[in-house]
Amino acid sequence: MTVVPDRERVVAPLEAFSTLPDWLAAAMDGERVAASLQHHAPVLRADHGVVLAWVTACRPERLRAKDGTWVARYRVTVRAGEAERDVVLVGELVPPPHQPTGPEVGDGAFVSDGDRHTHTDVDRDRHTDGDPDGAAGEWSCWLPDLRLRLRSEAGDPALPALPVLTHAPDTTRLLQLVLRRAGHPDAVIASCDPVVVRYKPGSRCTVVVGVTYADTVASAPPTTVVLKTHQGDKGQTAWAAMTALWARQEAWRGVVEMAEPLAFLPEERILVQGPVPEDLTLKELARRAFAGGDQDTLASLRVALAATGRGLAALHRSGAEYGRTATLADEVAEIREVVGRLSVTVPGLGGAAEPLLSRVEQLAGDPQPGPAVVPSHHDFRPAQVLLHEGSVGFIDFDGAAMAEPALDLGRFTAKLRDIGISSMAFTGQRLSGPVLRSHLALVDSLCEDFVGGYAAESGVSRERVLLWETCDLLTGLLHAWTKVRLARVGPRLTLLQHRVRALTDGAPSTG
Repeated sequence: MTVVPDRERVVAPLEAFSTLPDWLAAAMDGERVAASLQHHAPVLRADHGVVLAWVTACRPERLRAKDGTWVARYRVTVRAGEAERDVVLVGELVPPPHQPTGPEVGDGAFVSDGDRHTHTDVDRDRHTDGDPDGAAGEWSCWLPDLRLRLRSEAGDPALPALPVLTHAPDTTRLLQLVLRRAGHPDAVIASCDPVVVRYKPGSRCTVVVGVTYADTVASAPPTTVVLKTHQGDKGQTAWAAMTALWARQEAWRGVVEMAEPLAFLPEERILVQGPVPEDLTLKELARRAFAGGDQDTLASLRVALAATGRGLAALHRSGAEYGRTATLADEVAEIREVVGRLSVTVPGLGGAAEPLLSRVEQLAGDPQPGPAVVPSHHDFRPAQVLLHEGSVGFIDFDGAAMAEPALDLGRFTAKLRDIGISSMAFTGQRLSGPVLRSHLALVDSLCEDFVGGYAAESGVSRERVLLWETCDLLTGLLHAWTKVRLARVGPRLTLLQHRVRALTDGAPSTG
């Protein structure tokens, strides 16, 4: 019988994730997509044939695995005369060996994207994916060299409330009713200034609204209000969690800031909440510390990480209760589902993650009765932590669930590690040798600052944190594939292999 070291048995198959096939990588190359559009549709009709337009640039926004195909979204810059504007194209990438047929360019016209959805997407690396597919416009084309079938997008059907959130008069009418019902009957809004700060097409949008009032208001209504809309029931989930937490303010006040829930409009899927003070996010501070290597910035990061750990412990001890529960078994099942979707079009990935997932299940043991559950954030990342004058605030409870404490800690440390390895990769340094080992050791110590801050206030199993962290690192690698983030594949694989050693070192060999 051949004895195979446990590390090799688990780590070696992960190499299958190291390189994306060209047909997939090409679809996220904006220059190649623009060149293909210029070749197959050199002159486009815009505004229903009144003006001729030419493609000048293309920015891939999203490419996602979905069933047996890949849904795509691009923002294309077109020139008509002296004017340029953006048009959103959506569609699908058809994987080999399928050979669809059809006309290269349809008879319709581009639908102008106007100013409706010219937003900045700054809320990336979330665990769940939005569906980027939009409503069909009239124009369509087939790019055979890239295997792309595209059409113009009209609006965002998954987020029907967007026009209300971004049009000041509509926003004013909505907030006027909400604030009066929320305990400010004397509030008369003079004006609103809605600004989109986060937008993921087909998934969610966050709008920060500056509010001015006609007269002095005795009830002191907020001068800043945050409006959110989500695809599906995430807004309802956030509302329920925030309401439960605010009913337990005495458990976390003075340790962490959280937004006051003001209203949830179920038919419109609009969540209304107060602000959380912010100078910068913990993610931004971490990037500065990793990129600059400045000792003062690094010291500030360590202080913020420890404070974040204490704030999370306060949230977990609050006694709030939510409607759903998340388990490690659910997490492993979800990862297997993602691998299954990928393997439909990239068969070589089918069994690549299975040895690691089996190892996680083995170490997790019998899920019954399982660790005690606490009110958890569920999608806890450095981007969800806001820093302001020494305080920390938590945002984005749309995935909230009851779960073991290790879920939030493992997800957080996984993302902190991802920020660290990405900062190294983006500098062009090689992901190997003494420099890599030194960098990983720094990230290890920073993760300990966070976990140590938590452990000083509340007990937690570090072994369970490692299991959740490993699952999240694997999910991050899978998302680099399903979202076709080429620059992240290598760093995330290196990071996952680094942490898998902690699972396998000292384990018995298997035959």
